[in-house]
Amino acid sequence: MPARDADELLVRAGANSPRVPEAERLGARVKRTRDGRSFALVWRPVGESRGWIVTLHGSGSWAHDEIVLWQPFAQQRQLGIIALQWWFGGGQQSADYYAPPEMRREIEALMTAVGARAENTLLHGFSRGAANLYALVAMDGRTPRPLFRSVIANAGGMSADFPMNRDIAGGRFGPAPFSNTRWWLYCGGGDPNPERDGCPAMRRSQRWLQDRGAQVELTEDPGGDHGGFHRRGQNVDRALDWLLGAR
Repeated sequence: MPARDADELLVRAGANSPRVPEAERLGARVKRTRDGRSFALVWRPVGESRGWIVTLHGSGSWAHDEIVLWQPFAQQRQLGIIALQWWFGGGQQSADYYAPPEMRREIEALMTAVGARAENTLLHGFSRGAANLYALVAMDGRTPRPLFRSVIANAGGMSADFPMNRDIAGGRFGPAPFSNTRWWLYCGGGDPNPERDGCPAMRRSQRWLQDRGAQVELTEDPGGDHGGFHRRGQNVDRALDWLLGAR
């Protein structure tokens, strides 16, 4: 079952994620969410941050994983990291995770606290985190001050049966809800779930986004697997070069 609050969730992270000590050694700081249910980790590079990566972990995972995976690339480019713990540490139902409106509320508060702005922030999601980006970004675009312009959907395709994605397809968010956004999609040729997270899924997601106003690039990595984006560092470098070069 989910943790009662952020304190219990941190205890569970320490007991279950082998990357907690490394994230702490790197200097990640815990920030509790506004509702007290969870936390985020904030990491800053040596020197002044030139921008920020906001990242959502995969299914049944931990914010500490994202800090450790992103830190070498972020330090090289003077980017800070905000990793939201959006899973509550138990269960795999939708209620065991933040929904997109709750994610946006917490991310907005975290971005405000560190001084991150839409023009210097990159949103990333892995696997289940990526699958939630489509609804999150469409919803964000309807707010008075959108937070997300540059997005990496890493091995997580658009699920047509997700309620908010059905709303997007049905026109509730307008004909071009992803206009003014740039997306980099990644898939590994060895992904064990190709129709959900692999290249067939990400090709469909690319077309779906483009049909609704997004500018989209897709990296198909024949030698990669489900976690190949970070394990094969050239993928990260290419995505950051493309997304950050347009700012």
